[in-house]
Amino acid sequence: MNGLSMHLFRSTLLIAALCTGAGAAAADVKSYFPVRDLGRFLVANFDVASIRSSLGPRRSPAQRTFASLGELPTKVSEDLVEFDRPDWYYAIRILRRADINNDGIEDLEVCFIDQPRGATYHSQQALLITRYSDSSLAVALKFEVDGCETFAR
Repeated sequence: MNGLSMHLFRSTLLIAALCTGAGAAAADVKSYFPVRDLGRFLVANFDVASIRSSLGPRRSPAQRTFASLGELPTKVSEDLVEFDRPDWYYAIRILRRADINNDGIEDLEVCFIDQPRGATYHSQQALLITRYSDSSLAVALKFEVDGCETFAR
């Protein structure tokens, strides 16, 4: 197939997909995450009570986010939040935004790192984070995530 024939073939496939509604599924996905400043959003709105971590023993029932625990990030970008303290290191690395579990709501695939300084313990969890409304916290769901191995050593 030459270049022009390939272009026509791809165009025909795209038109067929749009006509059958295959392209409509992506438009139906609802998102309760901001378009920008996703890292900062997670500091204030990710429910750390929805995961097992070293944060659990030191938080009260009212302390559900990094912000409510007084944790200030040392680095924040669109795909990374780091809390690099002298005694502990936490990080949330955002791998992908999409409707991962096909429920019509945008999710985040993330890698959560929980590691004390000067110790041999190191935990990394693959998480699927979702948010069900504009007024709810983002929570982690049990789901397999590509790009982040879950382990504790």
